[in-house]
Amino acid sequence: MSSAFSSGDSIVQNQVPATAADRLGLADIWNAEQRDRCLRWIQKHSLKRVALQLPDSALHHSVQIVSELRDVASDSELALFVLADTSYGSCCVDEIAAAHANADGIVHFGHACLSKVARIPVLYVFLQLTFDEEHLLAALSQELPDCTVALRCFYEVAYANAVARLKGALLARYPSATVATIAEPDQQADVLCWKLDEGAHPPNGERPVLYIGRDNLSFFNTAVALETSQCYLYDTSRPDRQLVRTDAVGAKWLRRRYYAIERCMDARSIGIVVATLSTKGYLEIVSRVQRLAKARGVRTYLISIGKVNPEKLANFIDIDCFVLVGCPENDVFTSREFFRPLLSVFEAEMGLNVTWREKLLASYTFNFADLLPDGRLHSDVEEVAALARETNDTADVSLVTGRARHVAVREEEETTDANDTCRDVAPKGRNELAQISSADQFSNRSWQGLEQKLGQDAPALVQEGRSGIPIRYRNDPTD
Repeated sequence: MSSAFSSGDSIVQNQVPATAADRLGLADIWNAEQRDRCLRWIQKHSLKRVALQLPDSALHHSVQIVSELRDVASDSELALFVLADTSYGSCCVDEIAAAHANADGIVHFGHACLSKVARIPVLYVFLQLTFDEEHLLAALSQELPDCTVALRCFYEVAYANAVARLKGALLARYPSATVATIAEPDQQADVLCWKLDEGAHPPNGERPVLYIGRDNLSFFNTAVALETSQCYLYDTSRPDRQLVRTDAVGAKWLRRRYYAIERCMDARSIGIVVATLSTKGYLEIVSRVQRLAKARGVRTYLISIGKVNPEKLANFIDIDCFVLVGCPENDVFTSREFFRPLLSVFEAEMGLNVTWREKLLASYTFNFADLLPDGRLHSDVEEVAALARETNDTADVSLVTGRARHVAVREEEETTDANDTCRDVAPKGRNELAQISSADQFSNRSWQGLEQKLGQDAPALVQEGRSGIPIRYRNDPTD
């Protein structure tokens, strides 16, 4: 594990700006068609204050984009704001930063996870990247010579325009093929963010899937949601672009997650790290994790720290593991640098939900919406709690420590709020009773945070303080 503290060199490295090679060209993200599309959307929703959210690689084009929109906008009262930083990730719509400017609409540029947003209108402007269409069709014909196969085509959102041009040639080669489209905000998606226009075809597992894009979490989420055994990836980021058959669920990094799940089973305290405040359903999934943990007698702590990194979570030394509630394309928990295991919501579900014990990693998802009601992996929490009581005396041995695990399920009153932490009554001396809670775990610490001590210190003159980083301050009076 890396150090929980940052040195001067690492701080300088983190502040190095993106190189010219990493920056996007204006034509990759903006043109007259996108400009007119933005204006039509603004007029349709009668917006007065619009926030433009751009990734770091395209931020240097913000001045020209704002200038062009202002030049052609008919409403002189239209105010445009550029969000230069994001609260969590550039792929997520940042409602928090937009709310600081009282924006009533957001135009999101670049790659997007397309998580449902409920509070504010959003328009997505994707990258417009291309690929060799003839090479793809030739490779596809070699892998799938049968023209009657019911192929389904998915893609990274940056290639939406290129796939639209490819659709005609693909359907001419495979008449039974289906090309997925991105669901509109007012449409109900069939799979994740995708809308499928298909008739009577074989079940999911019997239909081959073609994915055009990089081997990233967008591809992984699509592959595991379709539960297909025939998945072909055309990785556009590789110099030698080839059509490769892959097995997303059989990935090596996914097998390493067994350790994190075992640590979650051993945990007596869990920190729920909220890494989104805009994705629809995040409050419901937080409540679900709290109820599952409570059914197993595990304390939970709710943590919101902005962008997640190992240094921030290292401050919570009393927590056995963390659960990340965030964007389905946030893969920070796969890092090995965290002081305590950081799990996805589904991994926490497998550790806390006894109904998943016999089918660990038989399915997988990064999208916590799959665990909510109407999700494809949902199970009732009350039934899980009842099953946990029935299996309370079943022998369970930790694969990490080798010790027997005994889940002491605490009985709760019907009037107890499921969102509250444990509030059992503990006996004290002289037959007194005291109410305990999760917060009491920190009461015996010698240092409990900064103290204001208002009115307790004598007035003093304002002096110039130290500057720099902790390993080398400037203007240090102790020197």
